[in-house]
Amino acid sequence: MQDNEKNTADQSEFMQLAIELASKCVSESGKVSPKVGAVVVKDGVILAAAYRGELKTGEHAEYTLLERKLKGVDLEGATIYSTLEPCTHRNHPKISCTDRVIDRKLKRVVIGTLDPNQTIRGLGELRLQDAGVEITRFEPELVLQIRELNREFAALHPVRGIQRDAAQVIEPLRPGEVGPNGHTIGFNDEGDKVEWIPSEDDESDEPWPMILRRSDASILREYNDLWDKVWWNRHQNWLYRLADGQETLRPGQEEILATAKKAALRIETKFGRNNLGWDDFEWGLLSGRMSALSWVLGSEWEESLDT
Repeated sequence: MQDNEKNTADQSEFMQLAIELASKCVSESGKVSPKVGAVVVKDGVILAAAYRGELKTGEHAEYTLLERKLKGVDLEGATIYSTLEPCTHRNHPKISCTDRVIDRKLKRVVIGTLDPNQTIRGLGELRLQDAGVEITRFEPELVLQIRELNREFAALHPVRGIQRDAAQVIEPLRPGEVGPNGHTIGFNDEGDKVEWIPSEDDESDEPWPMILRRSDASILREYNDLWDKVWWNRHQNWLYRLADGQETLRPGQEEILATAKKAALRIETKFGRNNLGWDDFEWGLLSGRMSALSWVLGSEWEESLDT
């Protein structure tokens, strides 16, 4: 019965159950919280279902499922249907729902809607995809039901295109300045400009730093890492052309090749050989990121695109 949950009728049933559960959510006192329901399915069988705050006020639906109802259960290969993309950050020592899904080796996440907060939106989906988790979506008509359920919550996060709050683009820090969510801003240990977001579960918890603007040192470090990866890929292409006979070494290139191999070994040691090498799509993302950072560091766009 493996993958029976992918039957269209079954999938619709699981999605509808998640929405029914979401409708039971009650916001914590003094705030508007998202209404979230989730269902875990394996081999076509529902293992458990939950909604936000079901067992304890403020607890995420995924946490209730994975750590309370299904703790110790083998979930490798299972699917979770969630009306909202899993979160990517919790105050230490808490673990994000995204990381819990990855740690428990779930195969697939079916998402109802992305987080309406544009500073968070899509990060859960990307984090899961990077970990090899399959992502699919709820049926369009069911998405409309979820949006209606969370209309009040979504109103707190209106779509603003690609605009950036002044706190995200202006330096230095101005006295009394707050971030786009209305909280205190400052700098973390890495020198990144952050907004200190208070815990949504417990006011006594330490606030977590939501990054508003990377520090110059962080940008340069990332650029150099990307350059190493781009260079390594080009080096591998050169080795392939040599091995395939498409190209031969010209006089004097033997020393260049030996030096290049040493540089490639350094990069492999730095990142791990298994973390290097990409398909065309991933290569496009890598090159695009490097081009963008090159532009941030002062290159013109036509120069930055040569990666």
